[in-house]
Amino acid sequence: MALTIEDLLTREEIRDTLNDYSQGLDQRNWELFDRVWTPDATFEAPDEGIDTLPASELKARLVSRNDPDRLSGQHLLNNTHFQIDGDRARTITEVTWVTLQTTDKPNILFEVRAGGLYVDDLVRTAEGWRISHRTLVTKSKTTQGVLYPPERIESIREHSLNTDWFLR
Repeated sequence: MALTIEDLLTREEIRDTLNDYSQGLDQRNWELFDRVWTPDATFEAPDEGIDTLPASELKARLVSRNDPDRLSGQHLLNNTHFQIDGDRARTITEVTWVTLQTTDKPNILFEVRAGGLYVDDLVRTAEGWRISHRTLVTKSKTTQGVLYPPERIESIREHSLNTDWFLR
């Protein structure tokens, strides 16, 4: 079946929503992060020990548990497959992420490298496509302490979080 222009536009609108999640999360742009969800959206990550919880609680958990030590994050999205039925859609997206947290050891950062799937249920709203439920499926994950030179840590700190590159 050939895709129509409308099909392609819908896919790009959905892809923008998925990308907004990653950018909001990685840059700690909570306004962007918040707008990807429906008001009653839920999130679950069974492999990470997270039962279904409201998306707002996910954000609170990220802020309280990760942000005090967070230095950077990258959630890279690849290979999104779409199933669209009118104003509803399901996507399955491969995700790879790397995060860095500071530690109490000088020049040692806690690095997480992982990969998995985002399985998203989305709905089209008056504001655009929004995620109503996300399941994170973890396929691989390694964690380790990594030695970084102090100047590299400062560069990451300066350019990684809370940076609005559109204003520069």
